[in-house]
Amino acid sequence: MKLEVDTSQATVAKISLTVPADEFETQVRQGLRNVGGNVRMKGFRPGKVPAKVLEKQFGEGVRKDVKEHFVQQAYGQAVQENELKPIAHPRLAPEALELAEDGSFAVEFEVPLKPRFDLPTYKGLSITSELEPVMDEQIDSTIDELRKGQATPEEAGDEGLDEEGFVVADIAFEHEDKAVFEREGMRLNTVSVPPGVDAEAFAEGMKGLKSNEERTFPMELPEFLEEEELRGKEGVCRVKAGEVMKLVPPGDEDLISVVGGDEVTDMDGLRAFVKERLEENAREREDQRVETALLDQILEATEVELPSVMVEQQAEARIAQLAEQMAQGGASEEDIEKAKETEKEAATADAAKGLKALLVVETLGETEELLVSNEDIDSELAAIAARNQSTVDEVRNYYGENNLGQQLAIEILEKKVRRFLRENADIQDPS
Repeated sequence: MKLEVDTSQATVAKISLTVPADEFETQVRQGLRNVGGNVRMKGFRPGKVPAKVLEKQFGEGVRKDVKEHFVQQAYGQAVQENELKPIAHPRLAPEALELAEDGSFAVEFEVPLKPRFDLPTYKGLSITSELEPVMDEQIDSTIDELRKGQATPEEAGDEGLDEEGFVVADIAFEHEDKAVFEREGMRLNTVSVPPGVDAEAFAEGMKGLKSNEERTFPMELPEFLEEEELRGKEGVCRVKAGEVMKLVPPGDEDLISVVGGDEVTDMDGLRAFVKERLEENAREREDQRVETALLDQILEATEVELPSVMVEQQAEARIAQLAEQMAQGGASEEDIEKAKETEKEAATADAAKGLKALLVVETLGETEELLVSNEDIDSELAAIAARNQSTVDEVRNYYGENNLGQQLAIEILEKKVRRFLRENADIQDPS
């Protein structure tokens, strides 16, 4: 095997591999012998299958394996002997792995390298806090929302439907006194407006609706109707009420018990409890904003030559994902091709920014020895499981089966880097 490595470029190593025909065929024969020693074929004793039979049955697959073996060997040898730092494994198209007419195997491929660059100053970066105090109005509003969320339904009776209540109703769309769409037992309120009906007219017209009463509203027949000729024409939406319910909010004592638990005994305590939670949420949002702003400062100040092949591959992946989403949404091939061309520049810019951010995060993590430990991974898996109401083992298996372990480690590292930047920043109070 002859190997040549060109490292004249900073972001890519060009590897040329040549395997003479006799050396390649020696490996193929060895591969066929290995297959013959293990295969069971009708009419032949184990290990006694003729070479011609093995060649006919397994030759193509063995040659493919031998090609991949030589490529992997060349890749590993090039990395070790030239102290390369690949940022990704090379990708070879099937047509690049064809044998020459004389039976030799020659292939050239590129290995994207992790570029060398200097980090700008990243400690003590100045940023102004935008954290604002929690006001009484926010506390009142939150308690009102909590009270509404704990409301229980009761029959509205003679009061009829109000803005907070709902009705279980049968609904029909009609055209020239003929029903063209019907649904039974739909849950409606004053803001769940049927398509084609004026929202304000519907909200006003539904108020005071009682059980067994009927209301009608002018409408434009919607586009989802099966009869295409009726779409967009004038029609009538007819709502016939079944049960009409009002929502009764809990009193202070019940609200305190549900929201505050054993820690809260009165409304003053509930207000303090709510204020503390609002402050925690505000601090969390502000921490995220500060971390993003600091990382953006560093990215803007960092000069790095990116491996073009990596940017192209990631941009292509983004465009392919867009095309798949459009296809699933029923878009035509013509529209998909137009969108791919239109989004190409933006996808390339996004890919470059994402790759640059990854390199900066990894380099800063290495510089500050922000290591991702097994405990970090276990903790993150537990958090993911809790958010998705799953078990840690189920989440771990999912990440393992989908080869997402490296992605998870990168996400954990980014969290550590972002927190490090914030904790080492000069965060100033607003004037």
